[in-house]
Amino acid sequence: MDTSKVLLILISLAILLQSLELADASVKDECKIVAAADPNVDYNFCVMSLQADPRSGSADAKELAIIAANLTVANATSTLSKIEKLVGDSKIDSETKGLLNQCSSFYKDVVTAASGAIKAISSGSMGDAKKQLTEASDNPQDCDNLLFEAGKNYLLTKEDNDCTNLASIAQHIVAKLQ
Repeated sequence: MDTSKVLLILISLAILLQSLELADASVKDECKIVAAADPNVDYNFCVMSLQADPRSGSADAKELAIIAANLTVANATSTLSKIEKLVGDSKIDSETKGLLNQCSSFYKDVVTAASGAIKAISSGSMGDAKKQLTEASDNPQDCDNLLFEAGKNYLLTKEDNDCTNLASIAQHIVAKLQ
């Protein structure tokens, strides 16, 4: 291989690595802003969550908001499956099952709101997206509060907190874009 080809490959590799570092910096920068705006959102949780999506490596703020909203939908959908299993568990009493069914309703609303936010972000309607993401971040806490009052919040605490945080990440990025 001649020197010019090797040089071209090295330059291309350097540019690629630099763009990956810039994209990684973008995730970290957005997460610093989000964590500063919302003390309930952990910086490391934000970075790890966004970086779990391979698209985050080259995403701008708008795309990161969409990624966070998609993660919110995925989390809520997974939580709905867990709730369904808990409701079907014969060891769970009927009162708790009733509470879990209410939580299921909250999580269905999260899926609807976060899905609507994705469409709103995509179309540039950041005000609508922020409103829907606020709803998506509030509903898991409504479930957590409901279960807490009955002494059963341990059933979904992690799911409630993760879903709230994911929606909050998207909400804060959208707020910055307004």
